[in-house]
Amino acid sequence: MDNQVHSLQELSEKLFRLNFKVNEYLKETQKKIEKIKNKYEPRNQFNAWRDSQEGKQWKEQQYQRQNQCCPICQQPILSLKGSHIDHIKPLSTHPHLALNTKNMRITHGACNLLKGNETTWSLD
Repeated sequence: MDNQVHSLQELSEKLFRLNFKVNEYLKETQKKIEKIKNKYEPRNQFNAWRDSQEGKQWKEQQYQRQNQCCPICQQPILSLKGSHIDHIKPLSTHPHLALNTKNMRITHGACNLLKGNETTWSLD
């Protein structure tokens, strides 16, 4: 009987250690899944493009196409430094348009922030 109890304790301890290892593996796997999901999240994809050479070049070209004017308030954009790339149809409702340049324009930072998730916005 003593041998059976001892064997049962050993088995129980092994099972406990194995369960711990499995839980640790699952936690690490979940972290990897989150990292992958974040990489492909539309906002992160857009931010990576915006910060790329291609995104910076597009912003400069679009600034010139818009005659250095904000399409929201119709006032001049004096510098690209404080301007924003605005998604006309917001990412929150149109994530599939995150990298579609036809859905982007250059605005004043304040105009873009005040616009928020609205598709259109005016001073009226």
